Amino acid sequence: MANTLFIPEIFADAVNEKLATTLRFGSVAFDATSLVSDITSAGETMHFPKLKRTAKVETIVKGTALTPATIDMSDSEAVIKYIGSAFRVYDSEKAQIKGVVLDKIIKQVSDAMAMQIDTDLVDAIDKEVIFKSAVTAGDKITSAELQLAMDNFGDNVDTDSFAAIMINSKLRSSFVGMPEFVNVALTYQTAGNAIVHNGCIGHYFGIPVIVTNNGTWDSTKSEAKSYIVKRDSLGFVFQKNITLEESREALLQATDMVASSLYATKLLDDKGVVVCRKTIA
Repeated sequence: MANTLFIPEIFADAVNEKLATTLRFGSVAFDATSLVSDITSAGETMHFPKLKRTAKVETIVKGTALTPATIDMSDSEAVIKYIGSAFRVYDSEKAQIKGVVLDKIIKQVSDAMAMQIDTDLVDAIDKEVIFKSAVTAGDKITSAELQLAMDNFGDNVDTDSFAAIMINSKLRSSFVGMPEFVNVALTYQTAGNAIVHNGCIGHYFGIPVIVTNNGTWDSTKSEAKSYIVKRDSLGFVFQKNITLEESREALLQATDMVASSLYATKLLDDKGVVVCRKTIA
């Protein structure tokens, strides 16, 4: 233990804590980690349970029994994925791996993992989402386009039913230029908009607007992708214990560190997200 650069349990806890603040799509997804057994094998499938809408109301008639509805659980599968982050520490730098330097290493590992998890959450949406709404420009968006996109949800538009609107950084200026976003004279405008906290630049009609470049830019078509996400429509499961391994490279007088973990992502409600982009497939 004396030659160990990092104590695995402490390192894993620190990375998990950092992930909570660096995940963007993960921050609006449903974390089902505590509800399932710990995932242990990459490539296998895991199951996200979905409760179908079966409850119904009947008129009560004296002497007539109500017809009970059977609880119906549909099964939603997701492939378990495996990610890792490796870095090398030379003996000449070993004495400096403490304090601020250790914090930076943990931040880099958590940032790299968060980016991959967020990207896979976006991929899960893109593969299964039903609602898609076209916008005119690839690097801009208007309030009218957002309103049209939200119409996909019909009358299910209560503000607290939305998790967030996820946008690429290229669209930040579009929101800052919207009267609906910054005009304090409007009754639905939120005070403090355009002041950024943990990626959230404010609220649009009460819905948090979060800026992230993780999976929100299509480099092939050169256009941004925005996502209006309902609560509990997106889910992920993360391995409870991050694995940390050390490998000694004696000839290089260095130690290689590998942090790895398993996770799965899934769009649980294919009608719980609207994608806004210029090109609609």
